[in-house]
Amino acid sequence: MADDTTQRAAHRFFIERLRTLEPFTKAELKRATGWADAALSTYWSKQFRNIIEPVGTDNFRMRERFRLYLDWKKFKNLVTQVKTSPPASYAPTVYPEVVVYEFYIPLTHEGLLKITLDTLFYRDVIEPRLRRIGVEKLKEFFEFLMSDTDDTFLLKVCTFVDAKFGGYSIYHVDGRFRAGGLLTQQQAFEQTRGGQNYLVDETTAVTRFVFPCRDTEEANKVRFLFKHLFMDPVTEQVSGEDQIWVVESGSRNNVQVWELRNT
Repeated sequence: MADDTTQRAAHRFFIERLRTLEPFTKAELKRATGWADAALSTYWSKQFRNIIEPVGTDNFRMRERFRLYLDWKKFKNLVTQVKTSPPASYAPTVYPEVVVYEFYIPLTHEGLLKITLDTLFYRDVIEPRLRRIGVEKLKEFFEFLMSDTDDTFLLKVCTFVDAKFGGYSIYHVDGRFRAGGLLTQQQAFEQTRGGQNYLVDETTAVTRFVFPCRDTEEANKVRFLFKHLFMDPVTEQVSGEDQIWVVESGSRNNVQVWELRNT
């Protein structure tokens, strides 16, 4: 079995430096491990470059990424690798506006909800809905250039939909609701004994959409399209519900209560 004494010494050294986040030098690591210059240079350039960051000219500090290698076996795999990939680098893009919708609907309608949601992923469904909205109505939110035809204009709107409607998330919430007017305990007991529930347990499917936007104009486009491409198709198909709630948060906050109306 190969001697891993020096590697274990490096592991202990790194763990301690991660704990304190104190800067250290290559010379300090060399003294702790006993590595020759060639060995230290090889480890440093290949295996350790993702877990160490420079601090000034000759000092270094442990990256948080080293937490992935606190376990000795994982660290051993690292130091025996011939080559490691460069660390992932992230940079934030800040959107000054955000539109967040949460759509509440009883779980019994989740199948219908997903079917309608999934249509937002298909161009051959989106385009006819945009035509149904109408070019003139869309012009209120999207610029129609002199060089545009109706087809090229609708293509630009469809491109906007493609950029904004990329997905959704669904989670379930268990709740209890009063199924009528406020009663006394005795009245509620009598009602329940008569076969009519006073308190009802219901699981709600909550669908969340998050739309980062660069400005208010873009956010208003999202609100307009969300209503016509999603809310209208859903409310046309859902039956048996007195109300459907949509909570908007982000740049502005409101609750939309879609109520059943006799036509």
